[in-house]
Amino acid sequence: MGKGDKEITFLGKDTEFEGSLRFDGTLRIDGSLQGEINSAGNLIIGEYALVKGNIHVSYIVISGEVHGDIVADQRVDLRAPAKVFGNIIAPAVVMDAGVIFEGRTRMYQARDAMDEPEASVVGSDDYRGAPPEGLRAVYGIVTDHESGKPIKKVTIECRGFEKKKTETNSSGYYELINLKEGEWNLKADAKGYKKEKANITISGEGTFRQNFELTRKNGSSFFLGKAPKNEG
Repeated sequence: MGKGDKEITFLGKDTEFEGSLRFDGTLRIDGSLQGEINSAGNLIIGEYALVKGNIHVSYIVISGEVHGDIVADQRVDLRAPAKVFGNIIAPAVVMDAGVIFEGRTRMYQARDAMDEPEASVVGSDDYRGAPPEGLRAVYGIVTDHESGKPIKKVTIECRGFEKKKTETNSSGYYELINLKEGEWNLKADAKGYKKEKANITISGEGTFRQNFELTRKNGSSFFLGKAPKNEG
């Protein structure tokens, strides 16, 4: 399998695994796993998954239940209804409302762990950073053409080898991850605004930024998200 053709590996809902686990690329767990996980890749823990053991990966998305400490070199996403019982060490932690988290968060540093500062914990509705590297992802900010302010709840539809859809948060930010190589057609659609389209070509691994500026329809009502705190 070529570098640009990496697929997601699955541990299914009925799978029970015990022991240390290493993998390349991206792994999704929907079953039960007990043991340590170590990888330079990305880990997705599904809503019905149960993981008991310490985890060290590049990027992790958790919707299920984890008992153990987590180290992520890039980012941790905690998505409702996730339950995490353990400490998190990562540069950034993005957390949904409704997540149960019992533990501490610390900034990842290779040196002197005793002096580590608090990690950047951001509500998922306020995040406006960028996806972790190596995910083949598209991300961006959607703003009002006239005011320059971010627009909340814009539907971003992505069509190519498959169809993916997401919405912008209060900061106007969106991201679509784990896309396949090839041509993708993007469409931004918001109530009271004219639709905007864009075409991108994904080749190799990496993140691709695609911002949108939407123009209001004449006489339409609209809702803008809050302006970002730091414009620079």
